[in-house]
Amino acid sequence: MKKIILGLAAVSFLFSCKIQNVVQPEQPIKAQIDLINVQNDKVEVTVDPDRFTTETTTFYIPKTVPGTYSTDNYGKFSENFKAFDYKGREMDVTRVDDNSWTITNAEDLDKVTYLVNDSFDWDKEGGVYSMAGTNILKDKNFLLNLHGFVGYFQNMKEKKYRLEIKRPSGLIPGTSLSVTNTLKGESADSKTDIFDIDRYFEVIDHPIMYAEPDTVKIDVQGMEVLLDVYSPNNKFSAKDLKPSIERMITAQKNFLGDINNTDKYAILLYLSDPSKTDAGNFGALEHHTSTVVVLSESASLPALEKSLTDIVSHEFFHIITPLTVHAKQIHYFDYNDPKMSEHLWMY
Repeated sequence: MKKIILGLAAVSFLFSCKIQNVVQPEQPIKAQIDLINVQNDKVEVTVDPDRFTTETTTFYIPKTVPGTYSTDNYGKFSENFKAFDYKGREMDVTRVDDNSWTITNAEDLDKVTYLVNDSFDWDKEGGVYSMAGTNILKDKNFLLNLHGFVGYFQNMKEKKYRLEIKRPSGLIPGTSLSVTNTLKGESADSKTDIFDIDRYFEVIDHPIMYAEPDTVKIDVQGMEVLLDVYSPNNKFSAKDLKPSIERMITAQKNFLGDINNTDKYAILLYLSDPSKTDAGNFGALEHHTSTVVVLSESASLPALEKSLTDIVSHEFFHIITPLTVHAKQIHYFDYNDPKMSEHLWMY
């Protein structure tokens, strides 16, 4: 009997050791954006990392992003930055500059929260190109160039992200990202979209525009092209612009031949209202699977079609270079201390 008891004890000890050695799956960084409770044209962002093992950490919002290479300091649009520990107590934070905050006792850090202003409402848009900027128009339009909303922690740019966006149920996301899940909100008027993303670069490489549904889908040789349009005075619709976009993308795909870098491409078109304080400079910013385009709503349909053909065709061809063929400085981009390559002539 004694041997049996000792044997059971040994098995129990081994089993307990095995349980203790099980490696827990790494949790993604969870970034939440609240588009429901908008405060004075500001939205709240919460970023919840996994546990830290370092004594201090620094949280960054980009100073510079690929495609613009200008110093834009997107952190200047953020305010009321706070850090909280696992007991909900506010922690000490030091703002280092426009774009970075240092937090001590990082082992206790649970999450950070902050409010984000949109650039379209700032004087001269804060010096930011409109197509790389942001818009917050409660219950109507949210242009989320995500580098203006979501930041990253020091040495954690390669970690997975889970993006959760709480939004009015009447607004739909225009994006090339796939929605992992959509959950019912706290009321019938709200929902939460969830996007699972591999690393920080892919967060800012996938802009999202929330607006009332105005989308067309175009199949071009197996590639799904999404055209999402926000026209504040309903002067234009995605249906109006579909024929010219379809002709242009078809011609480009024919030219590229066997080159096939993406099976989905989103064109997010924001039309600026000239009668109000709004986006003031026009153009587009390229991404691997999408482009953000800002143009004036005051144009005629032929003029708008011509601008789209000129601008979007240029951005679409950027999927070859620099988005696919580029220097390592571009692939591992340092958003707050960028090291530029000498390949601009090629891009």
